[in-house]
Amino acid sequence: MNKIFYIANWKMNKTAIESKSFIETFLSSYQKSEDKDVVLCPSVIALSKLGNFEGISFGAQNVNEQKSGAYTGEISVDMLKELNIKYCIVGHSERRSLYKETDNAINDKIKLLTEANITPILCIGETWEQKQDAIGEEIVSNQLRSCLDGLEACEIVIAYEPIWAIGTGLSASLEDVSCMNTVIKKQMNKLGYMDDQFYILYGGSVNINNVNALKKAKYINGFLIGGASLDADNFLELIKK
Repeated sequence: MNKIFYIANWKMNKTAIESKSFIETFLSSYQKSEDKDVVLCPSVIALSKLGNFEGISFGAQNVNEQKSGAYTGEISVDMLKELNIKYCIVGHSERRSLYKETDNAINDKIKLLTEANITPILCIGETWEQKQDAIGEEIVSNQLRSCLDGLEACEIVIAYEPIWAIGTGLSASLEDVSCMNTVIKKQMNKLGYMDDQFYILYGGSVNINNVNALKKAKYINGFLIGGASLDADNFLELIKK
C-alpha cells in the first residue's frame, strides 16, 4: 500500500472560522497527488460548518459507543454520517487517560463506525513505564486484539502513538517505530486482516525535523500529527518534506 496519510488532529483547537481560514491557506499552495491523502480532524462544530473542499478529506476526533440516547454532550455515529466524513479517530491516549475509555468501549465505537462506512483511525501505544519494562509490544498487541474483537476484517487505519512521545517533544526512534510496526503487521494478519486492508501510521511529536527519518520506518503508511499541523504553512512544509 503506497499511499501516505497525513492526518491532522487539531484536538480542542481552532474555531470554525479559524478552521476555514487554515484550509483556504493550505489549499492555495497544496498540490494534490494520488500517493498522498491529507485528512483534517477539526472539532465536530467546525466539521458541521466546513462543507466539502477538493483535495482533502475530513475526520472526526471521537464518537460515542452508543447508537443514541441520554448521553449529554456526546456525538453519535448518525450525527457524523450526516457530515459526510470519511474517517474518525478512536482510542486516542488522551481519551483513554482523561476520560477512562476502555478497549471494550473502543471496540463498540469501531463496530458502529464500520457499519456506517466511516473508516476508524485506531490509536494504540504504550506508556514510558511499559516501554522500560519491555512489555510495550505485548501492550500494543493486546490493544489490537481487544479493540478489534468480533469485527470482520475491513479497511482500518492503525496509528501507533507511544504515549511517552505525545506532546512531550520526544519522538520514537526509527528502530522503535520499525519494530512496533512489525508487531502491528503480524498481529493484524493474525486477526485476519490482509495487508491491503489496513494502514499503519506513526504519531507522537512528528515535526518537520524528524518526518523524513520516520518515513523510512518499516511498513509505515503515514503520520497522525498534532501540534505541527496547527499552522497551515508548517503543515504544508512537513508534507512537502
